Amino acid sequence: MTLALEEQQHRNTLPKGFWLNEYQIETVLGKPGGFGITYLATDTHLRQLVAIKEYLPSEFAIREGRSTVYVRSSSYEESFQWGLKCFIEEARVLARFNHPSIVRVLRFFEANGTAYMVMEYQQGKCLSDYLKQGGILPEQELLTIILPLLDGLQEIHKAGFLHRDIKPNNIYIREDKMPVLLDFGSARYAVGQKSRSVTSIVTPGYAPLEQYDTELNEQGAWTDIYALGAVMYCLISGEAPPAATRRVRKDPMPPAIKIGEGKYNKNLLQAIDWALKLSGEDRPQSVEQWREKICTDPTPFTLGPADKSPPRWTLFNLASIVIILLLLVTIGLLWQQQDHEIQVAIERIRQETTATLGKEQLARQQVEEKLKLVENRFNLEKQRRKEVEIDYRQAQALIEVARRFEPEILGKQEISFEEFHYYDITNVPENDGFLNIREFPGHLNKIVGKIPKDEKCVEYLGGGELRFVGKHVWVKVAYKDVQGWVNSYYLMRSDRNCQPEKPVEKNK
Repeated sequence: MTLALEEQQHRNTLPKGFWLNEYQIETVLGKPGGFGITYLATDTHLRQLVAIKEYLPSEFAIREGRSTVYVRSSSYEESFQWGLKCFIEEARVLARFNHPSIVRVLRFFEANGTAYMVMEYQQGKCLSDYLKQGGILPEQELLTIILPLLDGLQEIHKAGFLHRDIKPNNIYIREDKMPVLLDFGSARYAVGQKSRSVTSIVTPGYAPLEQYDTELNEQGAWTDIYALGAVMYCLISGEAPPAATRRVRKDPMPPAIKIGEGKYNKNLLQAIDWALKLSGEDRPQSVEQWREKICTDPTPFTLGPADKSPPRWTLFNLASIVIILLLLVTIGLLWQQQDHEIQVAIERIRQETTATLGKEQLARQQVEEKLKLVENRFNLEKQRRKEVEIDYRQAQALIEVARRFEPEILGKQEISFEEFHYYDITNVPENDGFLNIREFPGHLNKIVGKIPKDEKCVEYLGGGELRFVGKHVWVKVAYKDVQGWVNSYYLMRSDRNCQPEKPVEKNK
């Protein structure tokens, strides 16, 4: 299924040489993602290269023909239009920034049933590829990358905007070594809220815990700070932190202060651990607050030149010392008689204090254990609720697919023998050429026939002949003299007159 989806995304790209207004497509930049596609193109008016991002969420939309983008079904129309609106608004906001560490948006326009964002194109490589050259970075090189990003992020937050998808793949290192933030995730997050698809809006390891809950709106500057802190953690350790969801119960992540001990400034390491706190309230609340911790350089106490010179002993100094010694001896003689009583009193107070503190410590420990137990139960119930909601949404999706074939599947007891449904083959990968018909539902079962990928009017046998296998619905069809099972993902309701001259007898 993953391979089929990647093939579909590849087919969705515009071909080389395609014209978008005055821009001519040269190639695809990077790997097409699930939210959109970024192209390298030539501005034929100014004769310079630009990057163009196309809004094409593969979950909701598909390209048919050479250029036009269509929504997969009417049920996705609202989500597609909502994401399109957010994509355009994102372009408008980014166009206001003129900062060397924020990708520069030149313009945007709507065409082909979708929208496009035109950006400056810079020579260089993403931070992920940059790290492949040397692995972890020394402190000075790390700060050379992070400090300009902090300045850019501060500008973004001042405008009331969030990046929401900071990760090495979205940080570009230009040839002059200046880092640039790319591919903002705000529009993607808005679509994810509509579709409740968490996987489309988070990057494990770099997304904080609050981004996994599409129903809450508890994001702020601390959300981007977590992501950039995770990038810094990767720069000093060579790998991303564990996903935030794995860190809730028993955190497997070694702290930065331990990993970078002796190699990096202690305050820098503490700043990374501060940014990676699970609770947003425990993280820095602003870039300014976090930068102050990062840039603090702890200097050990040293004596100045004047302090290093040997002391000068004078007659006054010696006389003062003698007088102090005499006073101490006199006081010692006076207190010697009461020394035993004082020691007894001190011992009694120490014992009473120890007993009191012991009781308070025990009580506090018991309260903390109860609070921890309640918190663990709350987190467990919250996780269970999320799992149930995910299962419920998946079940709903399967039922919606089933209803394509049996509109009254939940209440219909019998289906007339004369009732036929016909479907066209779609979505079959170009390299395959055929859709396999299997003896029983499931892709591991025996192949009993093949249907060409461009075949029309394949007969669905009806009569409730469908099965749920994992996250897919398999249906029974008849093609020529063969009956068997196919994945419904590859079928699309035919609008042709498909009545056969002699119907194939169905199994009851």
